[in-house]
Amino acid sequence: MIRRIALLVALVATLHAPAAGQSLFNAAGLGMPSDPLDARTRALGGVGVGLPGTFLLGSDPAAAADYLLPSGSLTAQSSWVDFERSDMTESGTFQGTRFPMLGIAYPTVHSLVVTLGMDSFLDQRYESTSSSTFSLGGDPVEVEDHFVSRGGVSQLRLGVARRLGRSVAVGVSAARYGGSITRRLTRSFIGGVDTTSVSDYQDGGFWSYSGASVTGGASLDLGNLGRVSGSVTWSSALDAAASDDTEGASRSYDVPLQVRLGASAVVAPGLALTAGLTRADWSSLDGGFMDGTSAGPTTSYGFGLELTRARLLGRSAPLRAGYRRTELPFALGSGTPSEKVWAAGLGLNLSQAGDLVRAAVDVALERGDRSDAVLSERFWRATLTVRVAGF
Repeated sequence: MIRRIALLVALVATLHAPAAGQSLFNAAGLGMPSDPLDARTRALGGVGVGLPGTFLLGSDPAAAADYLLPSGSLTAQSSWVDFERSDMTESGTFQGTRFPMLGIAYPTVHSLVVTLGMDSFLDQRYESTSSSTFSLGGDPVEVEDHFVSRGGVSQLRLGVARRLGRSVAVGVSAARYGGSITRRLTRSFIGGVDTTSVSDYQDGGFWSYSGASVTGGASLDLGNLGRVSGSVTWSSALDAAASDDTEGASRSYDVPLQVRLGASAVVAPGLALTAGLTRADWSSLDGGFMDGTSAGPTTSYGFGLELTRARLLGRSAPLRAGYRRTELPFALGSGTPSEKVWAAGLGLNLSQAGDLVRAAVDVALERGDRSDAVLSERFWRATLTVRVAGF
């Protein structure tokens, strides 16, 4: 057990030559929060609450209150990442694709809208390879360590939303955490020893996740001036249960309360300004991970502009631009890692009857960077959301 922990600590600290994933910060703590945001929210620099209109987001349950037809949305996302160690000894590139959210809304009796969704929460997928030399019997031995982590935490969410009069909408959802993680470390002897008499060393484990969360939210429409929204997410402990053949112990982690505030304002005909803020304190988990990994409070904010009167190929095609800064809860070294993103995007209404959109696509392209005391990344991130109604 001690040997396995020592190897994992050394390997994560070096972070050489990743093969896949969306970020090497997935290696820290419980992984990197994988915000289930659609392409429109990404393009506007949003934090998942406060945008005008009707949409499906687990972080803003009240936003589904105005659905008139059964509707669904699917979001896919790809990233291309360049990384570099702070000591300039290593650099490289990798890419990854994920599907952060899938949602369905169904209007029912008494103006209730029922929603069902699957959202991402924490991403723990990454690979790394490092080479080193150590002394065995007084002779130098060359080894190569390959570490693979596959999995993460997702949420299955059921919610309801309802409008209370013309100006106020409320919503609540309950989610069940699920998912698993498989970790495997392989040490290969590549020189300085008779490889026919020394076998490769392999170790790892499997953990399954469980837990629950409840999100409540409300929005206030200010006539033609804009909207103010807020939501709060409470979570139970996140339990990681080790399989019977895993040496590592089962663990339980306290997931903090998440508070979100957002607003949008019409600043000119067809032009809206959006802004949002979210806060969560993960510092209670600090010291609960391997040496070299820390946890702390996070604050995220973003703002954007949306030009709703733009057109493309004779169809409505809103143009969007935004900026977002996000603090990450887990660091590979000292200090608080952060992500800064500039974004742009557009929507295209493929089928529309009056104000009712039956089919649409939204795209967002982001350019950003992440960094802490150990690692820095620069990335491009593309997000695509497909929305349909009346199926």
